[in-house]
Amino acid sequence: MSHPQTAIDYVLGVLLGEGGQQCAARVLYQRQEPADPGYRAVQIVPSGFFGQGYLTRGSLPTLPLREIDGVPLLYGEPVVRRERGRLVVHADLVASAFFLLTRYEEAVRRDVRDRHGRFPGTESLPHRAGFLQRAVVDEYAALLRGWLREVGLEAPEPARRFSVVLTHDLDSLREFPSRASALRVAAAALVGRKSVRRLPRALAVGLGLRGDPLDNLDEIIALDRSLAARPGSPPCRCIYFFMAGGGSEYDGFYEIDGDAARQAVHAVRTSGAGVGLHTSYDASGHRELIAGQKARLEAACGTAVRGNRFHYLSWREIEDGWALADAGIEWDATLGYADVAGFRLGVCRPVPLFDPVRMKPFGIEEHPLLVMDGTLSHPSYMGLDEEAALGCCRRLVDETRKHNGELVVLWHNTKLAHTPRNYHPRLYRRLLGLLADG
Repeated sequence: MSHPQTAIDYVLGVLLGEGGQQCAARVLYQRQEPADPGYRAVQIVPSGFFGQGYLTRGSLPTLPLREIDGVPLLYGEPVVRRERGRLVVHADLVASAFFLLTRYEEAVRRDVRDRHGRFPGTESLPHRAGFLQRAVVDEYAALLRGWLREVGLEAPEPARRFSVVLTHDLDSLREFPSRASALRVAAAALVGRKSVRRLPRALAVGLGLRGDPLDNLDEIIALDRSLAARPGSPPCRCIYFFMAGGGSEYDGFYEIDGDAARQAVHAVRTSGAGVGLHTSYDASGHRELIAGQKARLEAACGTAVRGNRFHYLSWREIEDGWALADAGIEWDATLGYADVAGFRLGVCRPVPLFDPVRMKPFGIEEHPLLVMDGTLSHPSYMGLDEEAALGCCRRLVDETRKHNGELVVLWHNTKLAHTPRNYHPRLYRRLLGLLADG
């Protein structure tokens, strides 16, 4: 196939952003010389990525990668030369950015999935090449702006500033539905029919000595608001994702129209935070599930719901985004890897999503997820202790600040419960302190 203009326009729109339309007209993605040899422009020579082998394994980059001005280059040659009024760039930033922004390798390597049907971050090219914790597409954007200025064109910096989005997936609202159920769990543990791990908590809740560990929404809301209230803190939004269906063993177990859920929705909305849909484990690819769950959540909230995150981050196939779009979802915050933290799309800012198979935009804005609690601590994922986890968070914060990006983080209410050997309540507070201190 020839390189489609829709793909080129999409990539240049992301790289140059709002206000960069005039600049985009001076970026030529072509091999032939322009009709006017003195035309001031940046000419990017196509690498052939969009050619006959498109969507085959032969189109994937090979390791080790070369670099252009210290930035990993997926396609083309790290060669830039001046010819009269233009720069001729053999580094194919268009194809390289397209690969990352569209999750292209996931469309090609469909046989590579984990036990939940997700593409593993450890299998991704950015992880294998060692740059997953760099916002490489944002680095491409800086390179392109620099080249445009070198030929005497204005290339404005993006009009944005560092910001934070604190998100929480509410997979469960109670560990024990009632004090009586807590006592039943404790009794079962005492006679050997249940794990004794939950015995102290079950007894304490059943006897009324403490509240349910997962009844912690008010505490989380207060923590989140504390960041926004501190002088000098970055702009901060808070979003809580509620489940409204799902019957698999991996789904949460509460009714969105039940008393506990209604109280939780009311508390979130009263705080000024946003409400999003946490589509169920099986919803990826199942249009009818997404639309039905969205409708149930909207009925419980009394307002339209436009945002989504898949439970277990289980957006399994790229094309499943059409089910979101058909259900009326306008933005999503799923696309980080479950097993390793970093920049899955190569950016740390909201971007429109594009289908590399149909070669058209989804009409969905993605707010890429950079780090999730369980990614840091789970022994099957990164398996970090508290200090190493904080160090990982700090690197992601620093990289996002450098690009004036949007830091999207996820801490579940279940991970913020005060339970033995769980460092996340401390880590989350330390992360908020890190963000507030600048």
